[in-house]
Amino acid sequence: MLIRMASLDYHLADLTMREKFSFTSPKAAEEMLRIRELPGVTGVILLATCNRTELYLSLADENAPFPSALLSAYAGVKGCFIEAAGLDAVRHLMEVACGLRSMILCEDQIITQVRNAAAAARKLQVSSPELETMFRFAVTAAKKAKTTVQIKAVPRSSADRSVELLDAHFGGLSGRRGLVIGNGEMGRLCAEKLAAMGCETAVTLRSYRHGQTIVPFGCRTVPYEARAQAMELVDFVVSATLSPHYTITRSMAENLSRRPELFVDLALPRDIDPEIAELGIHCLNIDDMVTAQDQQQQNADAVARIREIISAQLEQFRQWHTIHQTVSEIDSIKSLIGQRMPYAIDMEGMTPEELMQATVDKTIDLLLFSSHEQLSIDLIRTIEQNLRSKRRR
Repeated sequence: MLIRMASLDYHLADLTMREKFSFTSPKAAEEMLRIRELPGVTGVILLATCNRTELYLSLADENAPFPSALLSAYAGVKGCFIEAAGLDAVRHLMEVACGLRSMILCEDQIITQVRNAAAAARKLQVSSPELETMFRFAVTAAKKAKTTVQIKAVPRSSADRSVELLDAHFGGLSGRRGLVIGNGEMGRLCAEKLAAMGCETAVTLRSYRHGQTIVPFGCRTVPYEARAQAMELVDFVVSATLSPHYTITRSMAENLSRRPELFVDLALPRDIDPEIAELGIHCLNIDDMVTAQDQQQQNADAVARIREIISAQLEQFRQWHTIHQTVSEIDSIKSLIGQRMPYAIDMEGMTPEELMQATVDKTIDLLLFSSHEQLSIDLIRTIEQNLRSKRRR
């Protein structure tokens, strides 16, 4: 199975290093198109989130490039990667999709991010049957884990965790004033939760299109260009955009007549200039979203159950891959049996039902006789038991 992957995440690299390996959507598309044209590469999917960058390749031969080398070339620096191949790569992806490798255990957003990565590659026509199917099985495992396994006392996303930290910092958010820069998915989630907790929340908009722009319930809007003036009126600022540039610079903060008490940066690359901390302003970033408790240990039973789900999905993928690798041989078997069948059955005088049963019987005879050297009593009994089990379902 020629599948390789490389992953750089928050376990291996700090925020400054992860920024070098971050991708905007256009950059990710450009890189996938470039990699797909490399010799030996038959498929590529790039998964890039705030906490990780992962490159998955399906390959035609062993001499094809390694994902880690391609990512290092893109970033211009050598990263520290987790690398895996074959079923180990598939298992890694399933663990990622289920949230076992997330900063916040089993967080909600990662399922969508995995699904979107596969969809982006599909749209560019740079994926492959192997990658497409492994991502589909990973999403299936994640959905099953989410609906059947209960995680204890863990925030469901970085937006949840940021609101928890803000609430703890201020001793309650009711009556507080906050500004959320960015009206994407993360920004809207954060703004909705702040407003629901009684915080007077403003959200920046770059433009407004009636019927298309979603404004979180209970929030007011301010133009993105007026964010500096809005910052002078609030207790804290949360920034969560996809901008490749700082939304808040040091000079912007220095020129404020009144500075917010706390800045929270939920973006990668970072939205907020790290030098703002030198002005005595308390700053948090996505690496501060980790809960202090040992989430894995607290949810040991749940994690074990999720790993069982992953193992089951991994076995299904393995079976799919085995069949996929022998499609031409299976078609050939069908053709050969079809050619021999008229000579193997005396069809004269048979009813349609009798003909169907005779065809089934003879097909099984031909298959068993052609593979008798590899057959065993245990194998035949296993086949019979599996057929009975499937019929009951």
